[in-house]
Amino acid sequence: MSNSSNIQIFVSSRIDVNSIRISNKIYVPVLCGAIYNNGDLREIERDDIGDNISSKRNSYCEFTVQYWAWKNIKADYYGFCHYRRFLSLTNKKYTSNDPSGRGQIYIKVLNDTTAHMYQLDNDRSMQAYIEKFDCILPCKQNLSTLPTPIGKQQNVYKHFEGHNRLFMNGEDLQILLDIISEKFPQYFSIANEFLNQSFFWGYNCFILKKEYFFELCDFEFSVLKELENRIDMSNYNQQMARMPGFMGEILSCIYFYKLIKEKPNLRLSEVQLLYFENT
Repeated sequence: MSNSSNIQIFVSSRIDVNSIRISNKIYVPVLCGAIYNNGDLREIERDDIGDNISSKRNSYCEFTVQYWAWKNIKADYYGFCHYRRFLSLTNKKYTSNDPSGRGQIYIKVLNDTTAHMYQLDNDRSMQAYIEKFDCILPCKQNLSTLPTPIGKQQNVYKHFEGHNRLFMNGEDLQILLDIISEKFPQYFSIANEFLNQSFFWGYNCFILKKEYFFELCDFEFSVLKELENRIDMSNYNQQMARMPGFMGEILSCIYFYKLIKEKPNLRLSEVQLLYFENT
């Protein structure tokens, strides 16, 4: 009998893009918003089976896949990435060539050759790498170096507030903090501390041991549900309607920040993010 952990990395897949699937048993491609695509005959998991929020895909984005995994799948480690973004689970370091300044590794095309080049098809080495850690995150981005429509901003709060009427209404962030203070007071000072500094683990790509993943989801989805109750999104355009997805990213980071700060013995790894332009 093998003592290896049950590791599942859920690859959020778009219903309108038939992306290459990497040959690796650790990766579980899942159709995001599958409820809107009943005729899909690909052999792929769907986020509209069992307890799910698949119908919220247009506002929750890939968080519908995370919710589905939380409610329906048993694993020792839960990981998340997207059809075009993958965590580099190796000790090798690549030079970033990211035109956006966010430090990702840009690769022109995803195919068997490039997947092999970046060791994404090597489940054994991936398993061995993951089992050394409790929490694997993408390398931090310094948001103070990135532009917003009103120029560079010095911290996370002001960076998102600087996208007022684009990602959300600026005041939505204060509502988020109000909810945290009421529902999760133990997170409130940490949330303020996180929002007042400039580093951010973006894109909702991560791997967590089960206990931490369940703790994250309980916090995140409780807050998002209340956020929907308090904010009238009826006048939000298509991009702003994704506000819960952007807020989910912020909530994940608040959780990671708290976890790292309060657990000095946490086995943490920050790895590079691979971005494939054509999948």
